[in-house]
Amino acid sequence: MIKALSLSNRQLLLLFIIPLGIIAGSILFITDGFIGSPDGNASGAEYTNITSCTTISEPGQYALRRDIGRSAGLSDSCITIQANNVVLDGFGHTVNGRGVTNSTGIRVEGNSVTDVTIRSVTVTDWNRGIHVMNSSQVSVQNMTATGNAEAVTYWNTAHSSISQSQLRRNLFGVVIDNASRNVAILDNRFENNYAGDVKRGRGRLPSNVESVSVDPVAELPMQSSFLCPVSS
Repeated sequence: MIKALSLSNRQLLLLFIIPLGIIAGSILFITDGFIGSPDGNASGAEYTNITSCTTISEPGQYALRRDIGRSAGLSDSCITIQANNVVLDGFGHTVNGRGVTNSTGIRVEGNSVTDVTIRSVTVTDWNRGIHVMNSSQVSVQNMTATGNAEAVTYWNTAHSSISQSQLRRNLFGVVIDNASRNVAILDNRFENNYAGDVKRGRGRLPSNVESVSVDPVAELPMQSSFLCPVSS
């Protein structure tokens, strides 16, 4: 009788513990399902999804969820950013153009737009891949530009940068007009940009641009950093 009672207690204990384990596992599974970024990394960031060409007019974090584009007209932009404090993360997706005149993949333009980050996106087959105008503190990071007339352009822009990006088989890599100042070009790879890698104003990079660093072991033709100072 005593042994039978002992066995029953063990069974009761197991019946109590097993459901607790199932509940705990379910809680962990549900939590892992909704915290994180669009690629599954647990960053805790909240993103607004972009699935087609659009205008961003509110601060926040935005994520491309698929390749977009191919529909822009002769003077259209696919993504236009007109707000301060914006992060646009491509998560490896592409903004595709059609190679038409005066079209732009991603445009940053407004009334003194500031604090914008564009990262992890590819722009291809545009007149201008990324065009930054009348803005400041715009950071372009880890992007790829191919087949554009001008991969990345800065017009009347200050305190901005492009870094850790690949610019290849464009007409020009980076174009900075004479009204822009303190634009840093840091640790990028330039390959087969037919008319030039970096252009300032109407000519090529002027002699007063300071070379910050050059990687002598780069396999590609050029991997350099420049700082474009205050224009004269």
